[in-house]
Order: sequence, then structure tokens, then C-alpha cells
Amino acid sequence: MRSSVAIAALIALALIGWFASGQPAVRALFGPAEPTAQVTETVVEQPIERRARVRVMLSDAQPVAREIVVHGRTEPDRQVVLKAETYGRVAEVFVDNGSIVAAGDPIVRLDPREREAMVAQARALVRQRELEDEAARQLGQRGYQAENRVAEVAAFLEAARAELRQREVELGHTQIAAPFAGAVDERFVEVGDFVDIGDPIADLIELDPFLVTGEVAQNQRALLSIGMPVSVDLADGRTIEGRLRFVARSAEAATRTFRVEVEVANGDGSIPAGMSATSKVRFAEVAAHELSAALLALGTHHELGVKIVDEQDVVRFAPVDLIRADSDSVWVAGLPDQVRVIVVGQGFVQDGESVLPVAVGEAALASATGTAEASR
Repeated sequence: MRSSVAIAALIALALIGWFASGQPAVRALFGPAEPTAQVTETVVEQPIERRARVRVMLSDAQPVAREIVVHGRTEPDRQVVLKAETYGRVAEVFVDNGSIVAAGDPIVRLDPREREAMVAQARALVRQRELEDEAARQLGQRGYQAENRVAEVAAFLEAARAELRQREVELGHTQIAAPFAGAVDERFVEVGDFVDIGDPIADLIELDPFLVTGEVAQNQRALLSIGMPVSVDLADGRTIEGRLRFVARSAEAATRTFRVEVEVANGDGSIPAGMSATSKVRFAEVAAHELSAALLALGTHHELGVKIVDEQDVVRFAPVDLIRADSDSVWVAGLPDQVRVIVVGQGFVQDGESVLPVAVGEAALASATGTAEASR
């Protein structure tokens, strides 16, 4: 038993001595870890063969007139519904639907016989009052008539004259005439109809000049001024010229847009009311690039732009200002006068990325831009 204890004690002393010796094996098992060296990350430029290939188009800026496009409709400058100003039966009509009339031309005549009798009666009363007034003044000058009596007779005369004027006006109302030159769009009465005061007789529209109306956004109103030239495309394919005549100072409550009016000539009366029309308000020319609309994209702040390749073959997102849009292209400003625009592959590269740009010729441009939307 004592020999076993002695052997165990000797083994323990040997182990303690080995730990204290600091041998590498001991440090590897139980010693503190060696401090690690500081690792510095280095950016290695991407090899050329690993860069993404994109197709680019060399675009040159051209002078283009800035435009505001306003979608609207045609309207007559003046349009009124003629109404009866007295009662009576329709005795005669002078126009049909679509008739062209000059200012003052008769439209409808009511039976005047009752009004003519009233005018004759009023004239007779005026003649009587004139004689009474003359006699009263002569008697008053001689002292045989009191002044208040002379004044009373004079008042009777003025009342009779007023009654005559009223009867003559009513007689004149039996003939309803055009207040201005235009076209009768619709006639509402026929011979024999009885009309009362306020009943509609005919719808009259002025043909020349004509208006093209529409509405512009809040940020566009400040760009407009009266008299600016405007090109108008009508729905029937015609293009006519006009000028900006009116810009509203108060916005529509529902849309926050402002009404605008363009005045155009319509001497031949060929422009109908209510036709769809697109007005293009012209501004001074600016340097702009013509691009496919499929190349436009949104930036990180939702700004409109395109992806270009700079002189170091690095992709850049370039914000643009939309000048105008045609049926198959858009005109944008804000780019350098000459720029390489990515037309294929812009959806696979990011701003700041090095790429391998491959120029496309004019012959290949149509097919390249056709797949641009799919590449985005």
C-alpha cells in the first residue's frame, strides 16, 4: 500500500515539473493562444474577362423645342341657347338645324298681332297726354292753372311714353334674332308651337374663332404665358396652329389642374365642337437626345434617368429631364452633348460597375433596343 502511494507521488511530481518546463507541447495543449496577425483586406481589380458586356449607342444631342402636351377637346368661343323673352305662338321659322347665320338674322318670329295692337293703343294714349300737357302748360303760363296740376299732367305724359316704349320692346321680342354670327346647332320649336317667357328657341354656336381647351398640371402652369404659339393635332388627323389665350388662376378642386384655352381660326367652320385634340405648347429649343422609351429607368430616389458608360468604361446612372414624347421615342435633356447610352444589358449592371462596352451600329440598333425592355 505504501509503495503504491509513493509511486503516485513520484508521477505527480514528474508532471508538475514537465508543466513548469514550458515545453512547446505543453503550451500547445494548455497555454494561451498565440495573438493572430492583423488581416488587411485588399480590393483586387476585376479581370477584364470577368466584366459584364453591354451594348452601347453613341448619341449626339440635337436642338429640340421643349413642349407641354395638353389633351383636351374643341369648344366654341361662344355658345348660347336663345330663349323667348315674351309669350306667343310661333308664326314663322327662318332657319333649320345647321344653318349659318349672321349677326341680326331672324331665327323665329312669334305672332305679333296682339303686340301691334298694344303698341297702337299706347301711341294713342301718348298723343292724348301730349295734348293735355300742352294745354296745361299754356293755362299755367296765363295763371289759369295751378303749378301742381301742370306737373301732374306732365307726369301722365311721361308714364304714357314709358308704356309705349315697353309695348314696343315687347313687339320687338316677337322676332328672335341671332346675337352674333354662327351656326344653328339645334332648333327647338316649330310653326304653331306656343312658347312662354324663358322657353328655349334655338342653340347657336360661334364658328370663328374656335377654342381648344384642356388642363395642365400645377408644375406646368408657371411655364405658360398668354400668346405662346401652340400646335394642335385634331382627332381627324389635321394639324392646325393657334395661340394660348387663357390660363386659369384657380385650380380645379378635384384634380388640382388649371384650365387653358387655345384660340384657333375656323373661318370655314370645319372644326366641330367636342372633338378630341392634343395641344403642344412650344418653348425655346434645348439640347436633347432621342432615345427609345424602353431605355428609361428610375433611380434610387425615383428620379427618371438612363444608364450610360463614362470614359473609364464605368456604368453611371444619369438623371434626365423629359422634353417631349413621340409615338416611338422620347427626347431627354440633362446628358452631355455626346454620350454612350447602354441599350442592351442595363438591367444586369449597377451604377459604378466596370463593364466591357460594345458599340452597336445603326443597322443593329433596331434589334438591340427591341430587347432592351426584356434586359431591364
